Amino acid sequence: MKNIAYSLFLLTFLLYTASCKKNRDTEKPIEKNIDKEIENWLSKTGIPSTSIVLFKNGNVLKSKAYGYSNLKTKTLANTSTIYNTGSNFKSVTATAIMQLEEKGLIDIDKPINTYLKEPIKYFNKNTPITARHLMSHQSGIPSSIGINKVWERKPNRTLREIVTAIKPTTKPDEKHIYSNDGYALLGLLIEDVTGLTYEEYIWKNILDPLGIETFGFLRPTPEMIEDLALPYHIRYNQAYPTNQLHLEQYPAGDIFLKPIDMAKFLMMHLNEGEISSTKILSKKSVEKMHLPNLEVEENFYYGLGFGIDQIDGKNYSYHQGSLPGYLSVFQIDFETKTGVYITSNVSSSPIQDKQINLLLKYLFEYVKNDNLKRDLEVPINKKTPVSRTIKLGNYIGKYKIEGAPVYLTIDKIGNQLFLINPAKERFRIESLNSNRFFITTENEDIEFKENKGNIESLKIFSMGKEINAKKE
Repeated sequence: MKNIAYSLFLLTFLLYTASCKKNRDTEKPIEKNIDKEIENWLSKTGIPSTSIVLFKNGNVLKSKAYGYSNLKTKTLANTSTIYNTGSNFKSVTATAIMQLEEKGLIDIDKPINTYLKEPIKYFNKNTPITARHLMSHQSGIPSSIGINKVWERKPNRTLREIVTAIKPTTKPDEKHIYSNDGYALLGLLIEDVTGLTYEEYIWKNILDPLGIETFGFLRPTPEMIEDLALPYHIRYNQAYPTNQLHLEQYPAGDIFLKPIDMAKFLMMHLNEGEISSTKILSKKSVEKMHLPNLEVEENFYYGLGFGIDQIDGKNYSYHQGSLPGYLSVFQIDFETKTGVYITSNVSSSPIQDKQINLLLKYLFEYVKNDNLKRDLEVPINKKTPVSRTIKLGNYIGKYKIEGAPVYLTIDKIGNQLFLINPAKERFRIESLNSNRFFITTENEDIEFKENKGNIESLKIFSMGKEINAKKE
């Protein structure tokens, strides 16, 4: 019996080994190239992790994660790793609004004040704002970003508190003004019309019917936290931990999902509002959402919850989403029923935006044409080696800001310098070269002025502006 059992075990093992070899042998070389290029992309950019989903005709062609969800513990990201979607979720909020119209609960072209329990007093009755204006960012409502730290002991404003203070700066239809507050208002509209919370409505009518299992997308459950990719910020190709933050205007995009979850939603749109025989939206509503409205910039428009990118005369639906510590992007093509969704645990910045959009273009070219015509470009921002020994104690002190009665403070804990701003927020700073430093969680640099070995002043470079402060 032992010999028979052993023989059966050996046969099973050999068959399994042969099967694995066959799978390796038949794996497309092009997919191996994609893996190699993405791993090279991560290495060069310093981005901790990325997760991609490629899909076509309702089928997932490739779903894979690369890099680390936690750099300190070297925890590898996987396809179940959860990221923040950022503004990509505006398309889900807009889909919910279109559902309400299909149910006869609202008309997206009637004044939104018609449906609110507490109408917005600053809205002009002669030029009413509609749900269509809000979805397409043509309401004239300026954008604000109410970001709070997850660990901060500070109460959030409610959606109603946010929207009651909204004051349009232009008439609707005059110009495109990207507005998070406009989407907060859409979230409140969903609540006032349905009697459900925003989270309840989105879950019951969109995410759950799509077969998504990430309940807790607005307030992550303890189990989700274990799968969460930690947020990082890149400075000079090196990743630094950054604060865990949340957005008060959450219907505008502060949602935690697996990459495959967003891909399912996008595939539903490509399939005329249906997925796995489940109807989420009508074909007519889907078509409305992906039509271009006012031009945002050359060859780029905005539909209803989706950006519309015009390339060589063709329209592609597109969106980028970000929250400090997270950056994601998608593009879909209705003609070929193809799409790409990419997410990562890194903050948005001009160079990171360029890096992830080049990766998007590279992968979208493959999923549409099943070939790769070029190597993946990877623009980087190198750090200059420090040319001398830095004596951290020289920088410690209070610095009075020029033209203002407030101070900046440079402090030291152990071997680490920190900048403390007038609001008493503490930011870690690292040496860039000689007397040039950078804030690890912000896109800001600091240059200290030295005279005969003593530090006299500092200058902060922030968003094209300079802040000068003299040491006391």
